[in-house]
Formats: sequence, C-alpha cells, structure tokens
Amino acid sequence: MNDKRQSFVLFAIFSFGFLAMGVGTITPAIAAIGGAFPSVSFSTLLLVSTIPSLISIPVSILGGGIAGKSVKYRTLVIFATLMFSLGGAVPYFLHDFARILIARGLFGLGLGLIMPLNNALIFNLVPSDKQAGVMGINGVVMNIGGIVLQLLGGVLAAVSWNYSFLAHALGLLTFIIVLIYLPEPPKAEKEGSVNVETEKLKMPASVFGWGVVFGVLTILDYPSLTNMSSVLLTIKANSAVAGVVLMFMTVGGMIAGVVFGKMYQKVGRQTLNIGLAFFMISQILFSFSQSVPLFILGEACLGVGLTLCMSAIYMLAGASVHPSQTPMAMSIIVSGMNLGGFLSGYFYAAIMEPLHITTLRFQYYFGTFGYLATLALFIIIFAVKKPAAPVGPSSQANIH
Repeated sequence: MNDKRQSFVLFAIFSFGFLAMGVGTITPAIAAIGGAFPSVSFSTLLLVSTIPSLISIPVSILGGGIAGKSVKYRTLVIFATLMFSLGGAVPYFLHDFARILIARGLFGLGLGLIMPLNNALIFNLVPSDKQAGVMGINGVVMNIGGIVLQLLGGVLAAVSWNYSFLAHALGLLTFIIVLIYLPEPPKAEKEGSVNVETEKLKMPASVFGWGVVFGVLTILDYPSLTNMSSVLLTIKANSAVAGVVLMFMTVGGMIAGVVFGKMYQKVGRQTLNIGLAFFMISQILFSFSQSVPLFILGEACLGVGLTLCMSAIYMLAGASVHPSQTPMAMSIIVSGMNLGGFLSGYFYAAIMEPLHITTLRFQYYFGTFGYLATLALFIIIFAVKKPAAPVGPSSQANIH
C-alpha cells in the first residue's frame, strides 16, 4: 500500500479516536445543569455523566464480541459516531431531566464502542513495530479531542446549560471521515492455518485483571472530572473557568501521548508506574490548592497519568492476545473503566455519608492514598514477574 493511502487510513483511525474522551464534554457544565434542575439531588445529577458509562459496559462487551465477525468494523464505527453525535446533542432540545437521561443513554451506545474499536483498529491495521508509536499519537489526538470538546462544553455552558450538549455534534465530521477513508480490517481466519486454532483461544486472565485495574483507577480519578466545577465554585470560579481547568487534563494527556511511544520502548511496563506517580501528584494538588493555576497544574498531571496508564495497559493487554481477540480484550478493559466511572460516585457516597463528610476534597485525599497503594503494588508485581511474551501473529498486522 502506498504511503498516501496509509496516511488516510491513520487519519480515519485518529479521527475516530478524537471522540474517545467525549464523556467529559459536559463536565464543565455539571454545576450549571444542577442550577437548571434545583430539585434534582447531586447524586442524581451526576447521572448525566455516569449513565453513558453504565450503558457503555454491555455495549462495549457486545461490540467486542461481534466486531469483525458477525458485524463489520466499519458498520460498528459508523453507528458509534452517529450515536455519539446525535444522542449527545439531543439534550439541547430537552427540558425534562428524565428525557435527558434517556438521551444520555443513547449517547452511551456510541461511547461504549468508540474506545475499544479505536484500539482494536490499531492492533489490526498497524504493524506491531509501529503500534506503540501510533498508540501514542492516538493518545495525543484523543486529548486534543478532549480539549476541543471540553472547551466547547464549558464555553457553551456559560451561555446556557443546554448549549453544552451541542458540542457533541462535532462528531459528525468524524462520521464523514471514517465513511470515506476507514477500511475494513482483514478477518483473522483468512490469515492461514494458525487461525483455525484461534477459535479455541481463551482470553488470558491478565486481560480481566487489567480491566479491574482500569476500573479502580477510574473510581479514583472520576471526582477530578465530575466534581471539579463544584469544587472550583468554592474558590469563585465559574463554568467557563472550569472548562479551561479541565481542558488542561487533555493538554497533559497530549504531552504524554507525544512521548509515550519512545517511553514505552525504553522502559516498557514501567510506563504504568510513571503514570501512577503523576496520578498521585494530581490528587495532592487537588487536595490543597486554593488557586486556579494550581488546579490547572493538577489537571495537567492527571492527564499525563491517565494517558500513560491507559496506553500502557492497552499495550500490555494487546501483547498478550491474538489479533482476533483484540476487540474483546479492549472491550473488557474499557468496560472496567466505564464500570469504575459509574460506581465512583456511589463508592465515595458509601464512605462519606456514614461518616458525615461534606467536603468534596475528601475524594482527593482518598485518591492520593489509593494511587500510592496501587503504585506500591505494581512496583512489587513488576519486580517479581517477567513481562508476558506477545501472542499470535500480531507482527503480521498491516494497514490494508
């Protein structure tokens, strides 16, 4: 394949990844939405952010099971972009909170397919020696998408709470790009005799373990997204400022994406521990900051930690499965993330309410020790366990 065609294929993959962090589009508007529905409790209000994550769990598992098999990748990608764009924008026209939650469920249908399919496309369309580099660039694009969508969400929320949902319509550009340039990855069973055996392959237990890890990390980092606008109100910062602060999470993630490929080649799985250290620093800053610049620094560290940890987990899991298993493997991991996002609010409520803790910063205190414990755990695990060897003919993957 010529370089021009290859570039268009990568462009389509990256444009799809541009939407992956779209769950945070309305986070700067949470406080404004709460003001529009004063009778709705705070825990119920957070459902506008967490319901998409909940819906994403079964959708991502289902998508991972059928992608490239009973349903083409392209079909699922096109469906995902439409649900993201249309389902995400519909609440602009709604003024009933229950109907808004239904629309957020439709948005979750698309969101649940985007991240696992995006990563599966990388593992199935990109040669193995280039996957870490492409994964890093994809992380940059994801964070650029997060910057654009969150900034739009925050600015539009400053006009009116319902305007923030219109930012999702940007996904229609992705719909056009993937429709034109995204090819269908070749089916694994067409690669030769090896593929007869792949039907009998079982998903490694480590993939489920990575799903649990990602879930725990998401429980710990979710308050840094969903509650940030409310915490910033305590230092007299409005929704527009919250949008700018949250944008720096994606700035940090973009920087991490630029260096991820080379970092992973040099330090391998230790990239995960470096990401955990940045996560911990972010929580320390959120715990004690009283100024917007320090919150911005904390969000940047959070973005670095998230991109390094997320990309490292994808690479470690991808190396342990056959290419035909990558959609399901990515879906399992993303489901762990989405489950963590849904459970996060309830997890902290179960701790804070019995103890009558009212400060939202408690979640950052807890996050500091949570990330420290996770970092200590992986330092020990990596010290005693050798890296897993790659499985299957992933090195034969090519852009078609």
